[in-house]
Amino acid sequence: MATILNKTNQFPENMKCAHELIIKAKNGEKGNSKGDTYALPAFNVTTYQGIEAAIEAFETLGSSGLIAFSNSACKHFGKGDALEGLEYIHEHVKFRASKSSVPIATHLDHGDNIGEHGRKVIRKAIETLTSVMADNSTDHANKCATSLDVNIEATKEVVDLAHPKGISVEGELGVLAGEEDEDTKSEISTYTDPEELKRFLHETGVLMLAPTIGTMHGPNKGKPGHKVKLNLELAHDCLEIANSINPDIIFVAHGASTLYQNVVDHALTSMKGLGINEKEIETWKNFVGTDWEQIKGLIQNGFCKINTDTENRQTYLSALLGAVNSNASKVDIRYYEKITYKALVDSYIQKLIMAGNYGVWHEPKIDVKNFKFDLTL
Repeated sequence: MATILNKTNQFPENMKCAHELIIKAKNGEKGNSKGDTYALPAFNVTTYQGIEAAIEAFETLGSSGLIAFSNSACKHFGKGDALEGLEYIHEHVKFRASKSSVPIATHLDHGDNIGEHGRKVIRKAIETLTSVMADNSTDHANKCATSLDVNIEATKEVVDLAHPKGISVEGELGVLAGEEDEDTKSEISTYTDPEELKRFLHETGVLMLAPTIGTMHGPNKGKPGHKVKLNLELAHDCLEIANSINPDIIFVAHGASTLYQNVVDHALTSMKGLGINEKEIETWKNFVGTDWEQIKGLIQNGFCKINTDTENRQTYLSALLGAVNSNASKVDIRYYEKITYKALVDSYIQKLIMAGNYGVWHEPKIDVKNFKFDLTL
């Protein structure tokens, strides 16, 4: 019997369970009205600057806020200790959210419940965050997918721990290829099997699911000059199955980072100005993001959590390269942080607008239709 999510649990001021915010997006709820389905971009952050920039973007647009942390990000915050990092994250976001004009959810990305370390991290995340991912889809030691039985058992154990506390759980079925960081990578890829999906959803009770339909982690999501082709037919089949089981189930698009041409152009111009070697320049030219039109189609059909990380890293680096290129002798850390911070805020705002996540809690403070994301401005 699947464990039901406790929707009466009280989080610290302005903190919310991720599922509570995302189901509003699936139902098209903004304020007191209902409209088109929209999505919550889950911004993976690795620094306090990233947290602050994301929250400023949420507040600027009146958006529902969802901030995600990978295991490696938790380790970074904790100076090598992921458990300590989760404590720092919890205290910082709790304080920041208490002064925010919008509700904020925090999420552990790609936690697993198989290895000893993974179990410790995911249990700590249940104590400190408002949502966790129990990604038990990959046997990293043997470079293959875990069996369905193992995935179900490990994921259900997390659901049984988290749901009574009001913490939403995201599972994964299938293996997503690519490399996001040292703790989130896979050399293999397998599509989600619709028949396995039925059993997985029934037996685990997860309310958020990441199916594998062709997206990838990391900056190289395909061949340069070619669009990444997602298996949209499989996505629709899986959505139909999930909705027939429980319409409150949310689908998640991992590897949904877009590549903005102005970010690439700004980086290339800056790198040439700094005399950086051609090999590094060529690497930037070969970056490939996920085609936004296909992601947009997924959102319209119920993929209401879209994970973004790479595009924000690229934006930060491009802005930093531009700052150094234009003023390399400025001996003031604040100067460079101000530029990279503004770039991150604008990058987050851009994706929130694209996903339709604005005007949810209050009217946007900017003209959404005329907003321009351009690092050269």
